[in-house]
Amino acid sequence: MQLLKNFLIKKINNTGKITFAEFMEVVLYHPRYGYYTSERKRIGRFGDYYTSPTVHTMFGKLLAKQLEEMWEIMGKGAFTIVEIGANDGWLCHDILQCIWKEYPVLYNNLHYRIIEINPCTRERQKFVFNPIESIEKKISWHTCTEDGFPFDEVRGCFLSNEFIDALPVHRLRVKNKTLKEIYVSYNGVKFYETEDEVSVYTLKKYFERIPVSPEEGQTYEVNLHAAKWLQHISEKLRRGFVITIDYGDTAHGIYREGNLDGTVRCFYKHTVNHDYYERLGEQDITAHVDFTNLIEAGKSFGLEVTGFTKQSHYLIALGILEDLNTAGNDFNTIMKVKNLFHPEGMGEIFKVLIQHKNIGSPQLTSLRPLHSIII
Repeated sequence: MQLLKNFLIKKINNTGKITFAEFMEVVLYHPRYGYYTSERKRIGRFGDYYTSPTVHTMFGKLLAKQLEEMWEIMGKGAFTIVEIGANDGWLCHDILQCIWKEYPVLYNNLHYRIIEINPCTRERQKFVFNPIESIEKKISWHTCTEDGFPFDEVRGCFLSNEFIDALPVHRLRVKNKTLKEIYVSYNGVKFYETEDEVSVYTLKKYFERIPVSPEEGQTYEVNLHAAKWLQHISEKLRRGFVITIDYGDTAHGIYREGNLDGTVRCFYKHTVNHDYYERLGEQDITAHVDFTNLIEAGKSFGLEVTGFTKQSHYLIALGILEDLNTAGNDFNTIMKVKNLFHPEGMGEIFKVLIQHKNIGSPQLTSLRPLHSIII
């Protein structure tokens, strides 16, 4: 932590201040000491938070069902899944296991690419697949640079679960009717925040494409990296879908509750705090995903909206209640699975955005009205 702190102090001293986005990028992605690039255990009981794939395998099985439907809509044939930020690899594991058992024709036409920058995380992922040699042969690992992905165009689906929320965000605040950016400085004792002119013009353009007018005293987060990722995805997606699962809402939904301080928060050993400048590299820093930003940015790159819904709606429409019925009286399984779609668990705050390219107007089972479902 001290080495990372020294790195930040030196970076700040060179310019007097850095944007919050720069600070966040360093503490999360520094090549040696960043939260996501270190060997630190992040997920599960001994980590800092849980993700849907670590709650129960049913999440991966339902996504496999979704992917098979997309493959059918696209006329079958070769199909590539590209998962961005696969964490410990369990979602990939559960998807491939289900496709191997239940959709053998798709399995024979399938290739799975994982985008992962952390060598330690790659090894953990490979360990998950090591006993299953046939599945491991279906997977390849890649990184991403400023120029995009190092492979040719694909036909299939780009998938991410809790990836966008971990990208650095700029923090903006309206003060005296003027839009200012929040910077991070150091006074010799501690880091502190200061406000100054907006660092890049693109940040001002953000408010031109979302239905929110800047209000006095409100703090906003703008994720410029998310749009860049969508651009890279569109460049490599010849035909297919993009599934983005994360916690957040539309811009209107995020700011309608009057949370003046914004949505940036830290996760440390399953507790939430706002101590951004403590435990550097040892705790996660995230912000709610602005899905309006993803929708509008996607359109500019040729990605049309297939649908946007809550995770609860998505999983129920895919059949999670029917699958839950097969659990019988297994109370432990029932409680875990319910957390995936219950409003007080992950069902309400997590959202699912599906986009498509060069497909027409696809109709997905997962986006059908819930009143049409007969259980």
